[in-house]
Amino acid sequence: MLMSPVQFFRNLPKKQCAVCKQDMVEQADCYTNKCEKCDSIH
Repeated sequence: MLMSPVQFFRNLPKKQCAVCKQDMVEQADCYTNKCEKCDSIH
């Protein structure tokens, strides 16, 4: 049985920063893989 799209997105793991591995607060139009702190360093 297929799960609903809402269930699917709720079950996804939190996005993590590629540099420091901290959980990121995602935004709908955000494709970055670094948090704000790490993005300003590199």
